[in-house]
Amino acid sequence: MSERTRGLYRLVTFPHAYRMIQRILSGEGSRKRVSDLLFAALDGKTVCEIGCGPGSWASEMDSAMNYIGIDWNKEHIDHANERYGNEKTRFFQGDVTSLESIQVIGPRDRVVGMGILHHLNDDAAVRTLEQVTRILKPGGRYIGLENVYHDNQNPIARILNALDSGKNVRGEDGYRQLFGKEFIEVHTFIRTDLMRVPYSHLLIEAIRR
Repeated sequence: MSERTRGLYRLVTFPHAYRMIQRILSGEGSRKRVSDLLFAALDGKTVCEIGCGPGSWASEMDSAMNYIGIDWNKEHIDHANERYGNEKTRFFQGDVTSLESIQVIGPRDRVVGMGILHHLNDDAAVRTLEQVTRILKPGGRYIGLENVYHDNQNPIARILNALDSGKNVRGEDGYRQLFGKEFIEVHTFIRTDLMRVPYSHLLIEAIRR
């Protein structure tokens, strides 16, 4: 991964610190706004979240038939299984680019990536999305949320992007170019009203061939 993990940035590798930072920045109602936009059509679907962290979004996916989260951070995975794990919600330590992890995940209707691609350089992001196509069923969808640069951006949002632990925050076109020919449609939309602080998000929905 291409991210900052030293000094203060190391805080995000600890589940409780990660959740606290998210709560401070997001504010009241932010999670519901995001959930309504991204997860409203998960009823009866099989879902995998890559880079799931401490499982923060698992409770927003209750309508899914089953949900698998995968992340490289063992502390996050242990926390997620303890807090959210049940018969239809499971978390695994692993790397989505590895064959072993893909075999555990199996075919999915939806793959979710919440702030993953901006932690990866272009080559790693393209490889990850290529592996995502091996998980997704034909017609399945990748659902993503990323911080983004854009014209006329609030200066505070631009500063927060520069300070992000992920070192590959892109513009809208930069994210779109990561999706290869196995995706027949890529829809993106910028929102600037999802958090308490000025911030810019790119919503992504990409449909597998």
